[in-house]
Amino acid sequence: AGMDSSDGLADAVLQICRASGVGAVIESTQISLPDAFNSWLTKEKALSYALDGGEDFELVLCLPKKTAYALVQKLGKGAAIVGTITSGSKVLLHDQNPKNPDQILTIGRGFQHFGTS
Repeated sequence: AGMDSSDGLADAVLQICRASGVGAVIESTQISLPDAFNSWLTKEKALSYALDGGEDFELVLCLPKKTAYALVQKLGKGAAIVGTITSGSKVLLHDQNPKNPDQILTIGRGFQHFGTS
C-alpha cells in the first residue's frame, strides 16, 4: 500500500493503516528532518512539521520487510524505514528516550487545506 505525504507523514500512515485494518509504530528517530530545521526550530517543532506539515510530496509505502530493506538499499539516502505495522488499530509515535511516552497519532493533525471555524 502507499500514498503521498502531501498532507503530512502521520496522515499518510494513518490512512494506510485505517484502509488496511492495522496499526503502526513510527520511530521518531528514523524520520528524516531537513538540516535547515536545526538552525531555527526545536527538535519537537521540526518533528511536528515532518509529521503534520503539508506539501512534501514524498511516497509513503507499506512493504514486506525484505522488500523494504532492498528498496532502501537501492535508493540510499532517498529512502528510509520509519516504522513497522502492528496488529490492532493504533498508530503510535515512539521515541527511544523513556522519558518521552509514546504518542497516539490521529487523523486531523495533518495539513488542513481549508480552515474550519
